[in-house]
Amino acid sequence: MVMHESVAKVPSGFKASGTPSPSQELKLLVALVQSNITGLAKVVDAVSTPSSVSYGKYLTAAEIAEYVKPPADSLSSVMDWVTPNVASVKPFTPAGDVLQLSLSVEQAESLFNTKFNAYTNPNGQQIFRAMNYSLPSTLQQQILHVHPIVAFAPPPQRTGKNTMYRRSPVSMEKRQLAPCEDIAEPACLLDFYGLPNRTISGSTTNKIGEYANTADLQTFLKQFRPDLAGTTFSLTTLNGAVNLQDNSGGLEGAIDIQYTVGVAGDVPVTYLLDIGADAATEYMDTINFLLTQNEPPTVFSTSYANEEVALSQAVSTTVCNGYMQLAALGISMVFASGDGGAADNESGCTTFVPMFPSTCPYVTSVGGTFFQPPTAFVSSAGGFSNYFPAPSYQAADTAAYLKSIGTTNQGFYNPNGRGFPDVASEWEVFIVNGDVGGTSCATPIFASFIALVNDRLIAAGKPVLGFLNPLLYSTGKGGLDDVTVGESSGCSSHTGGGWTAATGWDPISGLGTPDFPGMLLALGI
Repeated sequence: MVMHESVAKVPSGFKASGTPSPSQELKLLVALVQSNITGLAKVVDAVSTPSSVSYGKYLTAAEIAEYVKPPADSLSSVMDWVTPNVASVKPFTPAGDVLQLSLSVEQAESLFNTKFNAYTNPNGQQIFRAMNYSLPSTLQQQILHVHPIVAFAPPPQRTGKNTMYRRSPVSMEKRQLAPCEDIAEPACLLDFYGLPNRTISGSTTNKIGEYANTADLQTFLKQFRPDLAGTTFSLTTLNGAVNLQDNSGGLEGAIDIQYTVGVAGDVPVTYLLDIGADAATEYMDTINFLLTQNEPPTVFSTSYANEEVALSQAVSTTVCNGYMQLAALGISMVFASGDGGAADNESGCTTFVPMFPSTCPYVTSVGGTFFQPPTAFVSSAGGFSNYFPAPSYQAADTAAYLKSIGTTNQGFYNPNGRGFPDVASEWEVFIVNGDVGGTSCATPIFASFIALVNDRLIAAGKPVLGFLNPLLYSTGKGGLDDVTVGESSGCSSHTGGGWTAATGWDPISGLGTPDFPGMLLALGI
């Protein structure tokens, strides 16, 4: 047995609460080496790069599975080891590259040569974790990681904040529009970003997925989009989740539903509600769900995140490779960058804090701005990954920004990391129960923009956009309006603050905000 993963200490916020019963049931995920993940990465580059002859020629889930399924000999070796020592084992992912083990604490301690303890996480939930685990030396190269034995990850952070950020209304100069109130409503967004009121393709497959109160949606539509009154959404639940109608679940669902239905017009919207065991499991649940749908949404918007360090690099890579699979399938995965500025509101920090999944190079990360005048917002999260290098589609843009700031913030970030966010949109909006600010507002707005672009592509007989970033960082820049004013918060121990907006890409507003007419022109439709 050889130690495979370990943690040096229990993170703050987790409290020891005794020793679990030997018969306590555990569910563990074993991630196996994949057959040809580098080959799939090349395919994603080809189907997502506008200059490629394969652009828009997405794979089926069955074709994707051939790249990610474990080699037969690896699977056989692992199954021979675990099967006699667990209560049950079954595939967790459609391709079988992650297995789910059901076993007792006693069995897990014997199988992985470790010792479990009980802890209470920051939400008051009891979890069972160990400080390390080991694998047979013969399986070290066959198993990537076992989750969540050493994962002290809190549940995903919901990024929305019920906070007022009022400023004096400023007349809008862009496109000679009449001024909106300082806090946006759908009509302001449609005008400012040049978005249409309705779809034209008649497609039933161009859908937005969300990660909600039905009556509140109708109230919202009657007030802000009376032309859409009566429009509703579909609901899908995972792991026994319940869509309560008493608003006890917070503001996220309200924001997501009201600003996808309210902005994307009659594009069908599905709300996906999950109660996964932890952050990584929730992310993988969504990936698995989308890979098994006959008609998955063309755009999927998610308004929560974790500090990148909350998940190990091995687990983050497994999740990110799942997003790679969705990119190959032709789904635009859109994530909120976060609301904590450059340091996730950690005032005493000595380095900036990147946020995951935004740091995964196969998702599109959305920051926050105001549009009167266009200004990057101080709490819009952004920066550079410590796990993932800058992808080729982005490397020139991030390098140009870092060259422009010289030694500013040196030592507080990884200059070779994947930069985020990629884009931005309006930060603060009206909802039925008040006004809210956050990248959880910006994200469904940007997702709606992409869904409306997809509608025009479908009407023109062209494939949907799929994985967005290779387009956005090349010919798609014509469909984004650069934001060059604003700065983000940083660490209080660092006198330089956070990041500053700049011409071109920057780690607050990315490449800029939606420009629907400009994007249609860039796409030749």
